Amino acid sequence: MGKWKYILFNGVFLGGIGFLLGKVVLNFFLENELGNTADLIISAIISGAFFGTGIWLYTENRYKKYTANK
Repeated sequence: MGKWKYILFNGVFLGGIGFLLGKVVLNFFLENELGNTADLIISAIISGAFFGTGIWLYTENRYKKYTANK
């Protein structure tokens, strides 16, 4: 898939959407408001990028160990 495509799709898109939905639900139930939409979207993109990069590095490390042991 490629590093940047993986980070963009699995991290920013999927992870970011999960973070955004979780943050909206928590804000709604704890503070009875949705919060600033722009801030929520920016924080979802940033956290999704970190999530995607972390997952990419983790799986690459596991793959390298797997291929080294063959």
